[in-house]
Amino acid sequence: MRFSVTWAFASFLLLCAGASGESGVRTFSLLPRSFQVGSHPCAIALADLNGDGIPDIVTADRGELHDAREERPANDELSVLLSDTPFNYIRRHPSLKTGFGPYALALANVDSLKWPDIISANFHTGRNRIISVFLNFKDEGIFKPVEFKAPETSDPYQRHTDGAGEPLYTVPGLTSLAVGDFNNDGFRDLVATGWSNDTIMLMTGHPDHVFNEPVFFPLKGAPRSVCCAHLDDDKNLDLIVSLYATSEIALLQGNGKGEFTEKARFNSRGKLPVSVLYKDINGDGSGDIIVAHADAGDNISIFYGGRPYQFSISQDIPLGKAQNVLEYGIKDGVAADFNDDGAADLALACQALPGVVVLINESGNTTMPQKFRQEEYLFKEGEPLALATADLDGNGYLDLAVSLGSSNSVSFLKNNKK
Repeated sequence: MRFSVTWAFASFLLLCAGASGESGVRTFSLLPRSFQVGSHPCAIALADLNGDGIPDIVTADRGELHDAREERPANDELSVLLSDTPFNYIRRHPSLKTGFGPYALALANVDSLKWPDIISANFHTGRNRIISVFLNFKDEGIFKPVEFKAPETSDPYQRHTDGAGEPLYTVPGLTSLAVGDFNNDGFRDLVATGWSNDTIMLMTGHPDHVFNEPVFFPLKGAPRSVCCAHLDDDKNLDLIVSLYATSEIALLQGNGKGEFTEKARFNSRGKLPVSVLYKDINGDGSGDIIVAHADAGDNISIFYGGRPYQFSISQDIPLGKAQNVLEYGIKDGVAADFNDDGAADLALACQALPGVVVLINESGNTTMPQKFRQEEYLFKEGEPLALATADLDGNGYLDLAVSLGSSNSVSFLKNNKK
């Protein structure tokens, strides 16, 4: 069975969008202060890097992507904002230098020390750096860089070319990453999407030099976003991947030995699926897949789970009124319980709006389709490119940190719940 949002429910969403102004119920408050970071911060991640109990902020400052044959085809830095007091940060100088075009981030402990380390997936291979790791030596106050080179691969370039048919970008063209123990050896492994050559890259963990050499698995369709999840009952981590060119979602089964097999593929119910999440939206105990699309349809698709690798019931949530006009331009999303009612909500970074859209889950049960109240938080300067959630002021409720293009800054949505 598969259904879309009914006309009545779509009208409900639009009604709530209109009612979410300053006089309506607001889950967050947009704080007036922001903090400068590097050029075009296309990814943001939060974790307590310095041990003070307050999450710190890292942004991937990609800059503009240019032809790979240029001397500087993109920017090459990460900005680190270290917490001072709640919603107050000190930018670390100098910035952390990566390969060209840092595109995705993960903050995870990948060495023998207990502090979160910083991992960046870099889009261009001009400096032969596809993965940059910064080991967190907190006691010394430094981040030690470890670089991983782009290996030779037989997978051909698949994406944009110039007028002479030459590739504009490089392979593998990493656009997202996830960290987990995929071969069950107790070490953190890394997977990343190779958008340029239709691959999934795996780097297994190593006790001495962080990661082993990359291994590539073919996956047609321009893999764009990846998340890891348990999609069956074998206790091995599996992968969910959005395929940007074919507007599909691929489900890959992990065998616990660092290998993946495609088990299912289905239409994402929109164009240009830019972000994929895994969360139990309707509270039935089974994880669901949330897909955000960057095309003019401006829609979110939720695929409800129940059986291994089967997501046969879906729900569409259109944010905009027109189907052929880019009104929102979704770039990123997170799923979390923002109002502490036990139900998962959604937040979306929307570049074209420009603002953050929050969908508060008001269903109260497992009935589908789920009902959401739409709130919009508009920015006068800068366009949201990415967002992340954490309790940033220690009051027990989740806030949002938003990275902004044009203004090259980080701003905040503070949770109003007390």
